[in-house]
Amino acid sequence: MGCFFIFCMFKLKQYFRKIDWKNDLLNTRSIINWILFLFTLGLFMMAIQDIGFPSPDRVSMFQIHNRYFQISYTIIGALYIIRSIFFRGSSSFRKVFMTQLFIGAFLILFFFPSFVVNYGETFKYYLYQTSGIQMLSFLLFFLELARMEMNLMIKVLNPAQLFMVSFAFFISVGTMLLMLPMSTTVPIQFTDALFTSTSAVCVTGLTVVDTATRYTFLGKFIIMALFQIGGIGVMTITSFFGIFFKEKSSLREQSMLRDYLSEDSFDGILKSLMKVVLITFLIEAIGATVIYLSLEKNALGSVSDNLRFSIFHSISAFCNAGFSTLTDNLYDARIRTNYSVHVWIANLVVLGGIGFPVLLNLYQYSKSQVKWLFEYFRTRKSYVHRVNMITLNSKIVMFSTFVLLVFGTLSFLYFEASNTQLGMDLKSRLAMSYFQSVTPRTAGFNTFSMSALSMPSILIITFLMWIGASPVSTGGGIKTSTFAIAILNSLRIIKGKNHIEIHKYEIHEYSVNKAFAIITLSIFIILLGAFAIFSFDGKFGMYKIIFECFSAFGTVGLSLDLTPHLSSPSKYILVLLMYIGRMGSITLLLSLAKGFGGSSLYRYPKENLIIT
Repeated sequence: MGCFFIFCMFKLKQYFRKIDWKNDLLNTRSIINWILFLFTLGLFMMAIQDIGFPSPDRVSMFQIHNRYFQISYTIIGALYIIRSIFFRGSSSFRKVFMTQLFIGAFLILFFFPSFVVNYGETFKYYLYQTSGIQMLSFLLFFLELARMEMNLMIKVLNPAQLFMVSFAFFISVGTMLLMLPMSTTVPIQFTDALFTSTSAVCVTGLTVVDTATRYTFLGKFIIMALFQIGGIGVMTITSFFGIFFKEKSSLREQSMLRDYLSEDSFDGILKSLMKVVLITFLIEAIGATVIYLSLEKNALGSVSDNLRFSIFHSISAFCNAGFSTLTDNLYDARIRTNYSVHVWIANLVVLGGIGFPVLLNLYQYSKSQVKWLFEYFRTRKSYVHRVNMITLNSKIVMFSTFVLLVFGTLSFLYFEASNTQLGMDLKSRLAMSYFQSVTPRTAGFNTFSMSALSMPSILIITFLMWIGASPVSTGGGIKTSTFAIAILNSLRIIKGKNHIEIHKYEIHEYSVNKAFAIITLSIFIILLGAFAIFSFDGKFGMYKIIFECFSAFGTVGLSLDLTPHLSSPSKYILVLLMYIGRMGSITLLLSLAKGFGGSSLYRYPKENLIIT
């Protein structure tokens, strides 16, 4: 830590030399920003040392770190209050002023009295020994990281590259955190840590070691945090917290957020960000509650075990991650026949995979209906229908999702009647079939042994894994809208029309070309990955390898019990497939583009090729 502070002082000295003292206000704010970032970085490193690397002389280290945390948080609180003054005069920065003032006051009022007042051993235990103080360090560092300007990266990288780099950054951080001694019961190799981190951030769910037994409570918490960040989206998370800390956002940064959230105007970006995060947390909280209420009393050991299971699986389901704290996933004997839990988890998967634009559109529609209902009871105001309140994108996504759910449910009812569903009543078969039609579409939970499935069911699962979830959702795959456009284009050719028409709208040619490119690239990437793995682990057979590659690319997480037995090169190939599948093949191509090229000013003569 001494070397770290020497480095910080050296950097500050260099910074002071470059200051133009004519702009005192801006310079002071910049200095405070840097000091706060360096302090929170130091606390972040200290927290990692406390949590991940247990010291043999824990008592003395605890006393030293305890005092260091008290001093640091008191100084940080004072700096937050000072920084809040810079945002007091402007109404547009009122949210920044209130956030800074609240955090600063909280830190000072909480930690400064600890120098003269003894809070008691019980309080200190819950604050320090339960890692509460370390979690606060992580939060403050993340907030400062989100607040920092990203103009330099935005100037160097295009949106696709920035999107991929942000995910790669969190994968790297997750890998290091999972390799901490306190994260695992038995040390794991770098390959396994990288694989697990990638699987979590890319919300896949494929595992090479048993999550239930190889990871401690800290390790499981890290995995949960990674797939929560990966599910909502790295840019969404950092931008959301940056709203309350950043004094400005560049036009290009706002443009990237607008494209990511499918917003038509810059004004709606802020509201959409807040709604996405709040809706996510609300759905996950409701999901955890209903899962907990659906569990039998002490079904997993104790009340706290049931609660941890509910929270972990609610977040895992909504984020379409497929991770479980049970060795046998949902096939565990204690909840194997609890179909209420299965159905609620499946519903969370559907909500997470339907896409944030659809959720926001449904929120706006429901809000308008409730508003009209309130006005009707108050003034008897007649209903006025507003055209296109449910957008065409929402209609296509919801219809595609419904068709795939019905198709999957009926298929599994038929093909598994004399196999995995033998001897079950109709209600149980329906619940099991519904769950199995949902989970291949990027979730990855399983309620029975995958090796027991019939061959037609495995082929259907492979097809559903390839399609995946919907655009701008927590899932992967080629996306439901892409598949829908491909079907509509085929129907358009059969009808002899020149363009796709649906609901009195014409689908833009760009969307059709993009859908065709996504389908072609996905098949090419999956088959290339399968042949590469076959060259290393051909002894397992191409059939299982292809299934594993579809699962990785679709960020699903289902496995025919092959992943843990693969060699290290094959695991790295699956890591790459998970990464590309979460980013999207089109994003990969755009990241290789040199610019945002405009269209050419010339056109060549057109020529039809013979395609029959």
